[in-house]
Amino acid sequence: MPTIDDLLNQPGGIAERLRTLREAAGLSGKELAAAAGWAASKVSRLENGKQLPTVADLGTWVSVCGAPAVAQDELGELLSAVRDVHRDWRRRMRAGVAPVQRSYNDLVAQSTAITHFETAYVPGLLQTPAYARRVFCEMVELHGLDVDDVDAAVAARLERQRHLYDTGKQFTFLLAEPVLHWQLCPPDVMRVQLDRLMSAVDLPHVRFGILPFAVQLPITPQNAFQLYDSTAIVETITSELVCSEDESAAYARALDRLWEFAATGADALALIAAARR
Repeated sequence: MPTIDDLLNQPGGIAERLRTLREAAGLSGKELAAAAGWAASKVSRLENGKQLPTVADLGTWVSVCGAPAVAQDELGELLSAVRDVHRDWRRRMRAGVAPVQRSYNDLVAQSTAITHFETAYVPGLLQTPAYARRVFCEMVELHGLDVDDVDAAVAARLERQRHLYDTGKQFTFLLAEPVLHWQLCPPDVMRVQLDRLMSAVDLPHVRFGILPFAVQLPITPQNAFQLYDSTAIVETITSELVCSEDESAAYARALDRLWEFAATGADALALIAAARR
């Protein structure tokens, strides 16, 4: 099964077409970046298939290059095809779990709105080192990885947490109440982890809520997912799915409905405190 990187870099793929448009316009990478208001490194990442572009990125690229509108339509179709691909975890982590974590660091850095709906794990952006270590050890064992780089993966995940203090970003965390109760770690580790969640409730530019057991829901929280701006990513035991625009919009609508029943502020703190006890 091809990975996202494979599809971005295949002959005639998005990376090649972007580079061809730039060269046809007689622009250097720095010139295109300046015209688009981007860092030069972003142009390089897009042309080398190291970053998944957004629809807006493609529109900006086509406009700056003075290419016809049909070029954007064609690129948009390629992007939709790439986003629909399942990424097999074992293949994705063939070089270890740390490179995957660094790719998520890049994704958070490039996004303005980051959203997590979780039914099992504490979101990575809010994990303590000990909790994160438990999660990565499980991945190494579950997928039979040849590379055990748990220490590097924990460091990469903790590095990502610095973005929580970036006032230019908005973070949304909605956790189903079982996340507070799953015994994934020894009690002393879970107590520290729950303390960390308490500290996140009042962080600026963070929306934090818990979906309680004791509410009747009109919509079933079937699976966890993440939203990076308008793109949804769904992780399963075996794979990772980058959703199409329509699918991502459906996840966003479901999340909006679930938020109507969420405990926030003091009510969320009470649920965390009860779990801690």
